[in-house]
Amino acid sequence: MIYFDDKQKKLINSWHNLSEKSDDPYMSFMSDWIVFNAICFNLYNKKAVIERANIDRKKSKLEKINQKFNPNGEIIVENAKISGTYEKWNIDLTMPERLYISVTNKYTEDIIFNEFVKDNSEWYLSNVNENQSLFENLKMSLRKNNRNFVIDITKSLKLNLNNDFDKLVSNNAVVFCEVNDLKTIKNVLYQVRCNIFHGEKIPGDLNDDKIVISALPLLKLLVNYLIKLHKINNVS
Repeated sequence: MIYFDDKQKKLINSWHNLSEKSDDPYMSFMSDWIVFNAICFNLYNKKAVIERANIDRKKSKLEKINQKFNPNGEIIVENAKISGTYEKWNIDLTMPERLYISVTNKYTEDIIFNEFVKDNSEWYLSNVNENQSLFENLKMSLRKNNRNFVIDITKSLKLNLNNDFDKLVSNNAVVFCEVNDLKTIKNVLYQVRCNIFHGEKIPGDLNDDKIVISALPLLKLLVNYLIKLHKINNVS
């Protein structure tokens, strides 16, 4: 079991206490999300540092490259060069337009939550009947067009799809809430969190309030489970 030191326990308990004392569902949700994030980070941060590729836009001719895609979506590379070290390496492609890519080890937040799901899915399924009412409340709060979902606002705005449901689905801009398992709960809670933090949810809006109020009990379920499992509430 991963060790939580006193500083980590104090931080987690402080935010959790703030969540428990708050009468505001948004403040309570955000506080407990910080708790959930902190616990998952401590448990899985080493697994979350992976290779990430980044296009150097100053060195690359992206507009010209985009214009050259043939009907099959293929461009022939005329020359390729790879250089660097284990910590950072570069891929320099000529087509003849230049595409310069750097690859470095970076922290990738999604991984800590995916690892949480891997480790705890059996626990959730073993208690799924007890959690069914919480799930149904969240599910119904996300009811639109005879489906239950939350939109990834960052993707929908980038795609400028104007709420075209079929296009949103095909572009992975929709997170469905229709199967009561831990992966679904994690995905939906994470998207609610993102929409709050990115300014999409408005306190006082009836629909937004309903979603956050319905999401909060499931987030608390996960947080209380992790605090108990790892004995984080015992600060020496």
